[in-house]
Amino acid sequence: MINSSSQLAQLQSDFQAYLIDAKKGAAFKKFIVNDKKVGVTTRLGIYADAYRLRIIEALATSYPKLKALLGDDLFDATARSYIDTYPSMYRNMRWVGDKMQTHLIKTLPQHPIAAEMASFEWALGLAFDAEDAPVLQLQDLANIPPEAWADLQLVFHPSVQLLPLKWNAVLTWQALDAEENPPAAHQIDESCLVWRTNMSAHYQSLDSLEDQAIKLIATGASFGGMCEWLEDKCTDQEATMQAAQYLSSWLNQGLIVKTAD
Repeated sequence: MINSSSQLAQLQSDFQAYLIDAKKGAAFKKFIVNDKKVGVTTRLGIYADAYRLRIIEALATSYPKLKALLGDDLFDATARSYIDTYPSMYRNMRWVGDKMQTHLIKTLPQHPIAAEMASFEWALGLAFDAEDAPVLQLQDLANIPPEAWADLQLVFHPSVQLLPLKWNAVLTWQALDAEENPPAAHQIDESCLVWRTNMSAHYQSLDSLEDQAIKLIATGASFGGMCEWLEDKCTDQEATMQAAQYLSSWLNQGLIVKTAD
């Protein structure tokens, strides 16, 4: 009989331990009534199976196109091995799949596109869930004096992410999203920008120059610093035009939220 809140908490902890790992949580069995119709193992198995099925369902929600790519059987097997390898430590089921890319790299090395698909789908989810922030508009920059532009600091929206891609995972995702046959997996070398605008996640491929420019700004370089860096990559006139084009594009896409003081 439970006589205190501490005993109840311990009982709940033991039950959780059993659900996560039946062997390590075997001590919980002593609290379960055993009878001829339904034994202890069967009773607890019902809860253990329901727990795993709920997590598999959550993983399928986070990775719908990964599931389509792998097929039901392989995805189910992958999800079950994931649960065994990374028992959930989260109260919110949304975050239970945060190590799927790492798991796929280790367990499906013969299908490297699967890990990149997981990385891309997780990034889309992170973009949707990211903290909101007021987006900077072009007119907000109108009052900046010319001499201040060199030291201007730009801050990207919290949803902005850069993904290095070595496989055609995004094209495969697009085909699966359109319920079409995915293309054959092949290697690429590009970067994908992911962000959120108006409650929708967006993405686009970037060339190496813009990828590096975004990384510069994201790591604290000023607008002038980016311009100087561009001058090493092209002529002064081309660098100025390229910097202006990047800034205009980033503003129109809602990537920039404020200038740092």
